[in-house]
Amino acid sequence: MDLDNGDELYVMIHVKDALSEGIHDGDLIEMGIGEIDLNVRVSLSETEIEEGYIGLYRDIWTVHEFVNDSYVFIQPVSPSESIEYIKKKMLGNRLTKEQLELIMKDMGSRRLGMIENAYFLSTFFNPGFDDNELLWMTEGMANSGSTLSFKEFSKNGTVIDKHSIGGIAGKGITPIIVPILASAGLVVPNASTRAITSPAGTSDILEVVMPVALSSEQIVETVRKVGACMVWGGAVDLAPADDLLIHVERVIHLESFQKLLVSIVAKKISMGLTHVLIDIPHGRGTKVQNIEDVEMIEKGFKKLFDAVGIKVAFYIRDIKNPDGPGIGPNLEMIEVLKVLGQKEGHSEYLENTAADMAGKLMELCGSAQQGEGKDKACEILKSGRALKKFWEIAFAQGATEEVSEEKIRVGEYSTQVKAEKGGIIKMWSNREIKKITKYLGTPVIKESGIYVEKLAGDRVEKGDVLFTMYSSSQSRIDHALSVVNLNTLVELS
Repeated sequence: MDLDNGDELYVMIHVKDALSEGIHDGDLIEMGIGEIDLNVRVSLSETEIEEGYIGLYRDIWTVHEFVNDSYVFIQPVSPSESIEYIKKKMLGNRLTKEQLELIMKDMGSRRLGMIENAYFLSTFFNPGFDDNELLWMTEGMANSGSTLSFKEFSKNGTVIDKHSIGGIAGKGITPIIVPILASAGLVVPNASTRAITSPAGTSDILEVVMPVALSSEQIVETVRKVGACMVWGGAVDLAPADDLLIHVERVIHLESFQKLLVSIVAKKISMGLTHVLIDIPHGRGTKVQNIEDVEMIEKGFKKLFDAVGIKVAFYIRDIKNPDGPGIGPNLEMIEVLKVLGQKEGHSEYLENTAADMAGKLMELCGSAQQGEGKDKACEILKSGRALKKFWEIAFAQGATEEVSEEKIRVGEYSTQVKAEKGGIIKMWSNREIKKITKYLGTPVIKESGIYVEKLAGDRVEKGDVLFTMYSSSQSRIDHALSVVNLNTLVELS
């Protein structure tokens, strides 16, 4: 059926069939077709579906392969014990390992609905979880779906990746780091997210030039062929409980520190990592507003990664700019290709940050001597090996052509925003950038976004162009202009 309910899996059955089975509108049922078993919600109709048939919504039949007129087994699902445990946590009580594992299992199998998931998410804020609960939940979340292994493709069993806690406009760092590391002979299975609170997630920008929704088998085959992948984690059954909680976070635009810890560590377990670099950007307009909070976050990650046997290093940076001048899927991919291709006018800020992080990871896993990692990363970039590896990864994931940055379209409608006074830029507000780009249509409208002309430390005069906005319609440009406040967007001295 050409229908989609968004966050939950739905099927449609005839009212008379529902009555005979004791099923009501919105009930959760177990559905079996061949070897596929799913927990789904029911929508009832007297006109849209024939008696004796079951209609599958788009988000089911686009993921699973079914044959029309197959026999379907359905039965009502009894309420899960997990609901009682969620209530228990909401009342301030501690949960056991078994209780948290069951919540994660039921969430991942969709036995819990979005309402129950939202209630559970609220317990991260109050009352919160102790260290043991966080560990048990992390392991349960990782085991709520598939886990992958790539050690057989590595000479010494080392499997690495980088992950940012996010909150920064611009996601061009990872698509530069991964091919650098893979060019150095390291195994780098990178699974990223789509945008949660930012103008574009890493997967949103990679999708401009390559498929990112790969199956588990395709991911393993890609890494076997080229030593790395850059995929959307939500397309495979990796920590599905986390993906469902992310759906709730997108609605409320809020994420707790403990949920951030559990989410990131669980995903790294499911990807079979041995080493990881955690990027912790801080500063006004980021997820970490105060430098005092950085140590707490670092300790939290270290404790949890140590507990699950993954070696971790941290990249702490004070944020004054977005990560690259282009903000929005297409604009960000243009900048990535400029850096990888070492094109004239490429972003030195983006290049330096990516090379430094890649170097830290090489030093962490012993691929480079301490203090020599960045030089090795820069050499790989300048030699063209990283660009070559980028396209090897893209083709292994299903890309059909190399796309030059000149061929990537930006929004048909644009306008320049100019400085109202002169001074030296002290910082850009990432929060304000995200607000503007949301009105422009990112990340859904990939051609939308902004291009920043001046960065922190640059002098501007009154009338200088600060940034250019792009979108698919003039009305979106006008809406974005209406929320631009240069006093809060750009701090001048």
